[in-house]
Amino acid sequence: MKCSSGKYQYMSEDLAETALIDQHIYKGFLPHEGPQNVYECQTCGYWHLTSKAPSRNERLQEMIDSGEMKRKQVASRWERGF
Repeated sequence: MKCSSGKYQYMSEDLAETALIDQHIYKGFLPHEGPQNVYECQTCGYWHLTSKAPSRNERLQEMIDSGEMKRKQVASRWERGF
């Protein structure tokens, strides 16, 4: 079933968090850009990404704070040949 929100659906919170982090790595978002958290949709029951969250996802925040996100973003750019 497709969600009426039109957003991509993830089967679990973990899969949505992984997609959130992967997007930040691949697209090179600055910390305040792009989706910031995940939520369980009341309409379809699946998980979605959101940029309108009151707080940033904990796993994402830890990666930003530790510098791991920046390192992975740089590595991703190198892998893609800039």
